[in-house]
Amino acid sequence: MKHQQWQQIVASIDGGKVVGGARYVHVSALAEKVLDAVRAGVAEVGGPAEGFNVVKVVPDSTKLSLLHYPSFFERAFPLLAESWTIDLAEGRCERRSYDLARNPPVLHRKELLLRADDPRRVEFASLTEEAERHGLFANTLIIGHKNQWEEIVRAKGLRVEGHSLVAIPKPGESDAAAVLRHRTAMARRGLSTPMQALWRHGYVGGSLTVLDYGCGRGDDLAALEAAGVAARGWDPHFRPEGTREESDVVNLGFVLNVIEDPDERGMALSQAYGLARRVLAVSALLGGRAAEERHRAFGDGVLTSRNTFQKYFGHEELGEYIATVLGREPVSVGPGLYFVLRRDEDEQEFLEGRQRSSGRFGAMPRAPARPIVERAPRAARAKAPTRWEKSAEVIEAFWSACIELGRPPREGEFERLAELTREVASAPVVLRRLSEERGVEALEGARQRRMGDLSVFLALNLFERRRSAGSWGPRARVDLREFWGSYPKAMEAGQALLFSLRDAKAIGAACATAAAQGLGWLVEGESLQLDARLVNELPPALRVYIGCAGKLYGEVQEADVVKVHIASGKVSLMRYDDYEGCAIPLLVERVKVDLRRQQVSYYRYEAGGEFEPQPLYMKSRYMHPAMEGYDGQRVFDEGLRAAVAGAAGLAVDWEGYGPPLEGVGAVLAGMTAPAGMRVVGEGVAGSGDRGMGSG
Repeated sequence: MKHQQWQQIVASIDGGKVVGGARYVHVSALAEKVLDAVRAGVAEVGGPAEGFNVVKVVPDSTKLSLLHYPSFFERAFPLLAESWTIDLAEGRCERRSYDLARNPPVLHRKELLLRADDPRRVEFASLTEEAERHGLFANTLIIGHKNQWEEIVRAKGLRVEGHSLVAIPKPGESDAAAVLRHRTAMARRGLSTPMQALWRHGYVGGSLTVLDYGCGRGDDLAALEAAGVAARGWDPHFRPEGTREESDVVNLGFVLNVIEDPDERGMALSQAYGLARRVLAVSALLGGRAAEERHRAFGDGVLTSRNTFQKYFGHEELGEYIATVLGREPVSVGPGLYFVLRRDEDEQEFLEGRQRSSGRFGAMPRAPARPIVERAPRAARAKAPTRWEKSAEVIEAFWSACIELGRPPREGEFERLAELTREVASAPVVLRRLSEERGVEALEGARQRRMGDLSVFLALNLFERRRSAGSWGPRARVDLREFWGSYPKAMEAGQALLFSLRDAKAIGAACATAAAQGLGWLVEGESLQLDARLVNELPPALRVYIGCAGKLYGEVQEADVVKVHIASGKVSLMRYDDYEGCAIPLLVERVKVDLRRQQVSYYRYEAGGEFEPQPLYMKSRYMHPAMEGYDGQRVFDEGLRAAVAGAAGLAVDWEGYGPPLEGVGAVLAGMTAPAGMRVVGEGVAGSGDRGMGSG
């Protein structure tokens, strides 16, 4: 289509909403010949003929956009689901989709997009006038997306019903006195999710003291006290006599989401942080629009049928809230779970420590066995042991320290350094002889592994824009200089690693390298899937790739299986019912993290739900041969293949999802699970501990 011809079409469009010189018009407001001309021009560049309901044009330009707002007429403030940006002059068409569950653009003043005589304009315009009266459009810079817009509406004490704004009851008014926080406290048989995370990361036990702020019924305290942990708790309903004393570790578990007063909520968070000498764990109930719609709006959350208040946070929303209230960036540990570390040095040490690989699964090369040289026998004679032989034990300990560090230990890193120097020789001399005797491969492998760990740590610091970056612990400071010569060069290595992830070919090559080391199951050009316990053994590029997903999700090791999508910029995290205890576990939750759009989508699998629990066949292909239980799982998987192949009428493609369980039920009934395991999981619904304290 010629430029002049297109300009005539644009000039013929009347009405619409004008923003920044661009005109937005609903397709119902376009003359039929104009709409036909738009479709014809779009078709020339491969654009869509249907599937959009708003057209955006710009005078004196051959560029236009086609927008799709589902429920345009039904929803008061429609959300953008898809858009096509088209350049008629250059013949380009680019499509973009928006996840409606996340934070898509939102449309205001939609009546302006319709014809002046459209009868629906009256109702829509009335809503706009009401919004203006409440000052909802005061700051146009922050109202353009769903989350910010909905927060502004809630902050004004309003909610949207149809095409009207309705006042929400506030705490202190009407039924606010009916809020019964203590009813949210759950009885547990094991440690809660945040306490498990604190235990796993070494913050529970030893000489560390623990305060459970809002301890509810005290089940966590009972479990900790039984294990000999110095723990105390306080709760306004169940344990008001408890003491709120400064402690090394403070847990604020599922408390923020049950406090209906925003000021009191922020005060609880600040007070809990003020009592934490080392780390504060903060967790909250996750939810979304579907969860909120089941209950009555109240304050900035909902009032449930049990007269309990719930504010359903999003994972990122919770992190932003913590950072805003405390003025310190929290560390994402799991879905709805963050750690806030007191000191920059502690934060950096924690982040660096969880990137360390073990080298147990083939990532570290082994020194080749040296040939045994036969010597001619000599006449036996008494020979005094050498200094080297007499000090074999301390020498072995020194070698182990070198392998652990990937370099010779410094003063304070090997407590027997003075003994080694006194009894044998200086550390460099001892290391030189050990390298000659045992080869340099093991030490060099350890060095490369440690450099990889640090590169991952530095790259993720850059991705997360950590303000504490640079406040490294003593070991990291030594390592960065030892391995790269200077801090700037180390930072350059981390930056280069992070930027390498823009290349899908680099991701594909790293996936192929991992699969060659026995780390996961590779579908060429599509994905690498592996047991989540193997993540820290992956090549550095993949660890950063997955670590970026962890920024939006939490620790990926909270999942059971991780799937790296090679070309699409996505990471999927799957959680199964009793993954380690079943030969064929059933999928109960899948989380897809879109790194390019910074979006997270959750999918639940439960009987009778939208998605039925999905069996995970051939579990051994996601494991490493050195993992505990691998041999038994492999034998089971091979037996299953053989049994299904031998069954009449069964032809199965094991490269895909495999058959439905009912299709192989008779075969499974005759199989024996590996020792200590069941054959098939039960597919129990739920997403782990999502209990709530009483605040």
